[in-house]
Amino acid sequence: MPSFLYCLQRKPYHLYMDLILSLVLVVILGALIQATTGFGAPIVMLIFFPHWFSFSTSVTLCHLIALASTSYLMFRYRNSIQWRVLFPVLFLSLFVGVFATLLSLSIQSVIMTRILGFFLIALAVFFLVFPSELRIKPSLRNGLLVGMASGVCNGMFGISAPPTALYFMSSLKGKEEYMGTLQAFFFFSNLQSITVRIAKGSMSSGPWSLVLIGWVAILCGTFLGQWIFVRLETPILRKMVYIFVAIAGLWNVIASY
Repeated sequence: MPSFLYCLQRKPYHLYMDLILSLVLVVILGALIQATTGFGAPIVMLIFFPHWFSFSTSVTLCHLIALASTSYLMFRYRNSIQWRVLFPVLFLSLFVGVFATLLSLSIQSVIMTRILGFFLIALAVFFLVFPSELRIKPSLRNGLLVGMASGVCNGMFGISAPPTALYFMSSLKGKEEYMGTLQAFFFFSNLQSITVRIAKGSMSSGPWSLVLIGWVAILCGTFLGQWIFVRLETPILRKMVYIFVAIAGLWNVIASY
């Protein structure tokens, strides 16, 4: 599939408006899922973004847009954030994430897209078969292990949710504690990813004009998702998300060949 910048040179206005509409719909869908289940926006965005931009630019743009949602949700649930549970996970995730990000920048975009596809399939299958009643004890050891796994996932694929969401979902009592702690983690891990990738030139010719549009779209989806979050039990929705992620991962694998 030709890059967005190449297509833009051929038919600027028409393709740019198509891209904006596509991006808005994708971002709203991702925000709706994340505001309802706690995560999902980067997964949804990275299903589509690598078909429009290089992989590193896609991850950076995704995290820049996601900052608007995670900032809002972290502020809304600030009193429910469990900092003692968060710190061990966040510390090692940020440290490992720097090296994983630098490693990912040396791999071809098409290969990263293909790896992401397999990763999404494995992620969806794992969450579908993982017993919902199983609980993980919040401890320093478990937090550091989860942080290491999250750092690798975030640095390599731009998706830190799988280990952290599972850990916080299993170790925290209320859904407000889960939501607040998880969004605080996303806020800081996104900042780390953005800083490293921009320093390495991922947005040197990137679509900065799309960030503001993305912020408007993601906040719209976030507000709608929060309306659902306070009224809806999410197990069925989560299973639907995992199935969608598996299908999207399969599509990424097929489209990368």
